[in-house]
Amino acid sequence: MTTVDHMEEVCEACGCVAEVGTIIRDGDDLVMIPVEGDNEEDARARQERYIAVAKEACPDVLVSSELQTVEDGVVLNTTLQFTCTAEKMIFEMRARFVR
Repeated sequence: MTTVDHMEEVCEACGCVAEVGTIIRDGDDLVMIPVEGDNEEDARARQERYIAVAKEACPDVLVSSELQTVEDGVVLNTTLQFTCTAEKMIFEMRARFVR
């Protein structure tokens, strides 16, 4: 009988360990973004920035949204559905710089 030792590799930069399966889950392809604005026009303009980044990662991204009026303006609750988890992750990394 052979015993295989499994050694977890630690990230030198942050000192943490993660299994790929805990980061990338099959079927995890939805992103929900509350896009705030002073009015609907402002919120839609901001939403278009997110959609442009999403289409760079996945030209076939499905977009749906629901407008909600709040005390300070409006919130456009936007849902982006990608074709796979990898495209979603690419979008999330790029979307950090969207304002």
